[in-house]
Amino acid sequence: MTTKEATRAPQAQTVGMGDLVNRLTQELAHERRALAQATRKLATASRSLECRTQDLTEAKAALALLLATLDSTTDGIVAMGYFGRAMHFNSRFISIWGIAPDKLATLSDASLMAIQLSQVTDPARFLANAEARKANPDEPQQSIVELTDGRILECNVIAHRVNGKRAGSVMSYRDITELYRLKNPLKEPLKPARG
Repeated sequence: MTTKEATRAPQAQTVGMGDLVNRLTQELAHERRALAQATRKLATASRSLECRTQDLTEAKAALALLLATLDSTTDGIVAMGYFGRAMHFNSRFISIWGIAPDKLATLSDASLMAIQLSQVTDPARFLANAEARKANPDEPQQSIVELTDGRILECNVIAHRVNGKRAGSVMSYRDITELYRLKNPLKEPLKPARG
C-alpha cells in the first residue's frame, strides 16, 4: 500500500463514519417525530375513550332509571320492535299475563300472542285487534280484554318512536276489573275457566 492510499483509507473511514452518523441522526429524528405523533394520537384516543366511557355510564344510569320507573307503574307495559321481539317489559306486565320466567329471554310477538290467546275469553276478537294494530301502526288504539279468570284489562297501544321515526309499538295493560264491574252492574260476571 502506498502512502497516499494509506492516507486515504482513514479519511474514507472518517467520511463513511460521518455519513453513517448523519444518517443515524436523521433516522433518530424521524423516529422521534413518529413517536411524538403516535403519542398525540394515543392521547386523543384516550380522551375519546374516556368521553365514550362517561357517555356509556350515563346511558346505563338513564336506562336503569327508566326501567325502574316502568316497574313502579301499575300498568303492565311492553315495547315491541318491528321484528316481533319484545324489547322491554316491566314486571307488572309479566305478572298480569302470568309469563313464566323461562319464557322471558325468548319473548317474541308470536310467543306472547300464544300466551295471551290462551287466557282471553274471545281469542278471535283479540287476534282481530292485533291485526288492526299491524294494519294501522301509527294510530293509537284502545280495547277491553276479558280474561278467562274473570279479570278485565284495558289495553292501550301507541306507536313507539325514536328520533321521530316509528320503531315499534308500546302496549299497556291496566286491570280495570273492579271499575268495569261498577260501571256495568248488569253485565254477567265471567266464570273462571275450569282446567
